[in-house]
Amino acid sequence: MIHDPYQAGSDELQSHLEGEGLNVRDVHGAILREKDDPRDGYEPIPLWLVSAFMALVFWAGAYLSFYSGGFQSDVFDPVQVSWAGGGAVVKGPPDPMVVGKRLFTANCVACHQPTGLGVAGQFPPLAGSEWVLGGDWHGDNHLIRILLHGLQGPVQVKGSTYNGAMAPWKQLKDEQIAMILTYIRNEWGNSAPPITAEQVAKVREETAGQTEPYTQTQLQAIPAVKYESAAPPAPEVQTAPGGGDVAPPAPAQPPSATPAAA
Repeated sequence: MIHDPYQAGSDELQSHLEGEGLNVRDVHGAILREKDDPRDGYEPIPLWLVSAFMALVFWAGAYLSFYSGGFQSDVFDPVQVSWAGGGAVVKGPPDPMVVGKRLFTANCVACHQPTGLGVAGQFPPLAGSEWVLGGDWHGDNHLIRILLHGLQGPVQVKGSTYNGAMAPWKQLKDEQIAMILTYIRNEWGNSAPPITAEQVAKVREETAGQTEPYTQTQLQAIPAVKYESAAPPAPEVQTAPGGGDVAPPAPAQPPSATPAAA
């Protein structure tokens, strides 16, 4: 017969309990009543941790609301603000060189590079480019058409051939396209009048039927138009709190433009 130590121990415990006037079932129930309720491995979240999390969420929301242009992805700096001498706050319309650079970095920099020099043989440079500055047969309207509907190589830029293709960006708003073009026309040593949202809207309407990227031959057949843009309005000056009356801000007016055939 095989000796079972567990059974022997159980029998011995039963005998001991019976000698004391107890039984195993009653003892087991008493032990369970002494134990804490089961928690499935979870503890309540401390109140201080909940409070800290809520404070972090509130701070993050306030930060994004203040610095993101009201959660609008296409407006990074809806109002340019800087501190001038005497505590004056200077406000004006969005700066194309600020917003345009950010849009360029987000959408164009992979091909045209941060330096504006492009990629040899593939994507043409923007720095000193006649396509950007409107030299030779190129017009400002051509530049807008390219950004709206794309461009298929080969193209000749600054005496070199580039075979890459540029995708259309007509999904961008008129204001965004205007700021990108204004930026590239005045960065990397370039200097040319700004492009306005009104000019982009006009070209967008005129080319609504364009379904394929342009080629250089197609663009050369389109009469060039160059825009002469007026200077943007002077920024408003408001005194800081405690520094006197504050004039109510006037809505920013885009520069007017008069097209002139090249």
